[in-house]
Amino acid sequence: MKKNVYQMVVVRLNLLLFCLLLTAVLSGALAQSGIQTSTDVLLTGQVRGEDGQGIPGVSVLLKSTRPDGSATGTTTDVDGRYQIRAGKGATLVFSFLGYTSKELTVGSASSIDVTLEPNEQSLDEVVVVGYGTQRRRDVTGAISTVSSQQIQQVPVTNVVQALQGRAPGVDIATNDYGPGESAAIRIRGNRSFRASNEPLFVVDGVPLAGGNLNDFNPGDIESLEVLKDASATAIYGSRGANGVILITTKRGKAGKTSITYDGFYGIQSPSKRLRLMNGAEFVEMNREAYRNRSTGFVYKSPTPNRLEDSTMFAGLDFYAWQTVRNAYDPDGSYHPERIRTTDWPDLMLQSTALQSHQISISGGNDKTRFLLSGAYFGDNGIMKGKDFNRYTSRFNLDHQLSTRVRVGFSTTFAYSIQNRGTNIYYQASRVIPIAVPRDSLGALIFNPGNDAFTYNPIYDFDGVIREERNTRFFGSLYAELDLLKGLKYRVNFGPDFSLTRNGVFFASLSSEGKGGAASAQYNQGNRFGYTLENLLFYNRRFNEKHELNLTALQSVQDERAERSGNSVNGLPYEYQEFYNVGTAENIVGVSSNFSRWRLLSYMGRVNYNFAGKYYLTLTGRWDGSSRLAPGRKFSFFPSASLAYNLSEEPFMRGITFLDELKFRVGYGQTGNTSIDPYQTQGSLSRTIYSWDEVPAFGFQPGDIRNPNLFWERTAAANVGLDFSLFKGRLSGSLNLYRSNTYDLLLQDQLPTASGFSSYLRNVGSTRNQGVELNLSTVNVRSAGGFGWTTDWVFSRNREAIVELYKGKVDDLGNRWFIGQPLGVYYDYQFERIWQNTPEDIELMKAFNDKGRNGFRPGDIKVVDVNGDGIINTADQTIVGNDRPRYIASLTNTFTYKGLELSVFAYTRQGLMYGTDLYNLSAFLSGRVNHVRVDYWTPTNTSGTFPRPSDRERPLYSSSLRYVDGSFVRIRTATLAYTLPSAITNRLKMNRLRVYTTVDNPFIWTRNRDILDPEGAGAAETPNRIAFIFGLNLGL
Repeated sequence: MKKNVYQMVVVRLNLLLFCLLLTAVLSGALAQSGIQTSTDVLLTGQVRGEDGQGIPGVSVLLKSTRPDGSATGTTTDVDGRYQIRAGKGATLVFSFLGYTSKELTVGSASSIDVTLEPNEQSLDEVVVVGYGTQRRRDVTGAISTVSSQQIQQVPVTNVVQALQGRAPGVDIATNDYGPGESAAIRIRGNRSFRASNEPLFVVDGVPLAGGNLNDFNPGDIESLEVLKDASATAIYGSRGANGVILITTKRGKAGKTSITYDGFYGIQSPSKRLRLMNGAEFVEMNREAYRNRSTGFVYKSPTPNRLEDSTMFAGLDFYAWQTVRNAYDPDGSYHPERIRTTDWPDLMLQSTALQSHQISISGGNDKTRFLLSGAYFGDNGIMKGKDFNRYTSRFNLDHQLSTRVRVGFSTTFAYSIQNRGTNIYYQASRVIPIAVPRDSLGALIFNPGNDAFTYNPIYDFDGVIREERNTRFFGSLYAELDLLKGLKYRVNFGPDFSLTRNGVFFASLSSEGKGGAASAQYNQGNRFGYTLENLLFYNRRFNEKHELNLTALQSVQDERAERSGNSVNGLPYEYQEFYNVGTAENIVGVSSNFSRWRLLSYMGRVNYNFAGKYYLTLTGRWDGSSRLAPGRKFSFFPSASLAYNLSEEPFMRGITFLDELKFRVGYGQTGNTSIDPYQTQGSLSRTIYSWDEVPAFGFQPGDIRNPNLFWERTAAANVGLDFSLFKGRLSGSLNLYRSNTYDLLLQDQLPTASGFSSYLRNVGSTRNQGVELNLSTVNVRSAGGFGWTTDWVFSRNREAIVELYKGKVDDLGNRWFIGQPLGVYYDYQFERIWQNTPEDIELMKAFNDKGRNGFRPGDIKVVDVNGDGIINTADQTIVGNDRPRYIASLTNTFTYKGLELSVFAYTRQGLMYGTDLYNLSAFLSGRVNHVRVDYWTPTNTSGTFPRPSDRERPLYSSSLRYVDGSFVRIRTATLAYTLPSAITNRLKMNRLRVYTTVDNPFIWTRNRDILDPEGAGAAETPNRIAFIFGLNLGL
């Protein structure tokens, strides 16, 4: 109780402080003006590279002597030219990513030209490390950065897409290509069976406890930092086990007010379609299936026969049978080319628009800097009934209240509408191609082909609605106070509020309604969370060689969520969809839910640097969670890392081609908040019983109470090497790591006599180990203005289960095996197709006599793993897994004056893909359409698929699910041109860049049947190819 009172007092005092500070900001910040002194003169000049060409976008700052370090400045135009007011004796600082910064003192000249030397991996580049920043040369952990320049180089639709292939150790796999859908992100593998393996996201210093990253506009992002090893993530304690991604948004800069427009418009269409059988092929497959029947009607003719066709297709509707009958002449001759083909999946697809538009206004002076932006993104989707629209606005403000006090905030408002529709592409792939969608009068046919379990997917265009609307407000507010020289206090407050409404409607005539009553669901929820942090920073440099930085943190995070919903059927008016569920005849279900959790944290960090050669970082975080039972709420997460900059040694200074050679080593422990808020208390579930022959409701224990549950923990070690050669022309980093995760949450088995089958406890462990490498090279930089750079990223991770609840014993039921990844494919292993040869006939007889398998020529032959001559469950084996052996990317950028060509390639290799593509719920039985495959017949014994038959699931057909999922794709190719200043100046513009991008133009993969090896199952949403035209405009 005392602790809760203390937390309430702390929260209210901090909120009061914010109210006072923000009042001061709103009353006086925008009234400040950057008045120049009478001695200032207008300076002009040009910033060039070593090739003599002007460099656009160079930051030109008037160095400040103010305690906060704020400064007035500008940026160069497309030709590298600038103008700024400055007085004699002032210092100008010229800086640009990839070049060594330069300082010059203003003299009597009114024009100052500058030449910057390239340094592709600048050692003084600032890197966000969590609760602060560091120079890249001072970093001791494994951190990867994706800059705004890389993000803006090609158009991206969400934050996750901006990360794919850009940072080593980060594996991003898209599971659904529907508009607005997210991808799975893994940093250095999977660790947990039950808990999330997603990383922690931190936006402008505020950890995200929930919500969707699609709420954030990628155009607002300044940089993405990926913290990978425990020495970097331990400062986030119980939430850092899966890695941390720091998102830093753009902020206003001192200088004149600027207006920018960034937008693109594109046309997207399916990149690939399923290769299904046409009408003639489908009919012939049916004949072959009926030839192989053992009971009922058997197709006896080896060639097409009209009489037997009329018997075989007797159950079809008029239109399906008519197209088969028309293939015969009166004399019985057969013409398969006359058979009509309806391309049902193609009817579900469309070519539509993809667009993004953003306007930003930014500027300020030496006291106040601001940025305001508004954006719209729309994706109409390539599948009918699926689309996504997002509206975002952002406002950032930083203000210098006095020489010692600074305040600021960053707010984001997002509103999105996502129509998920239904998987009509899968439904359409099942419909037989000889059926038609409409009758002779133009009316839709509900069951095409007269199959009671096949529905016309066109009905779902309007008959199925799955609409989700999200409203979100996210903020990051801060105040800083300089207490003493080198000692600074900062308070951060991050509110996060979201509203969600999910409406679902199924019309009577739809794949879900199936001709019955219309039904609907209406679900809504709200979530409010906040993070409140108090920080102390102490920085001191002494004796010219020692540099000490101390950070102390006290943090409170609180989240409250409510959800409610209802489900009904028997809607009297379908046009009301899900908006009036109270009129329904039947209430199917009513539900509501509430949860709340808190996290109290203390953290300390020490950064020490001696002479720029030896670096030490120590961190410790103490987390206490309301999710855990008393006595187990708190846990400590420490880390330590060392770095040795060999290039700073005197004996290395004679090696002129060496810019940097730094060795790093780190170790730390992190946790995974993987327990539900009330998990330790057990639960009750409702039960129905009869009392004196009267139905009654009661409750019974649902989950066993276990107050001993606690965090999953990960201990990780990392060894790294950072290097830069030839003035940055060759730079990169190499990391070797190993992490062990233990105290995993698993369901342990119980005797059924206890009333429970299992209970949750901490047991088991996993391991991840691997290597990461990234290289950046400047291949060509000519005096004529031609340049060529390459960025290469490579990652290799090995994931393995070490122990389960019975120790080092496999769990066959859950498909968990010691030494294997967390997800494997365990099944029969396909070998080949049985043939009608004497050797195979004899071997089939032996198997059939011992195992009663009933093998026949044309059936699937699987591997007899144990060699006992019987095919049974003992022959199931691990056939592969969906974890790539390695992932890599290659980005080549070619520039010539204002022209730029960038090509981004991405690959995942050595993984297996489990697909139901070859099943489609009726494997070569003729009931539904099928992917065009080379199936076995007595006249086509080289077929690689089994003979068609009346069995919907041929014996061991699951062995055909597993295919090589490796691929290489050209993710994007972008051609851009930046207009010269001679043109933009006449147009009163600072910058004008036009570009065109082809998104996903090429992919190479071994299996040509699947839609996309990176995507989901058999016939989900296809991937897209998009042709995009964009514009970047600055005023």
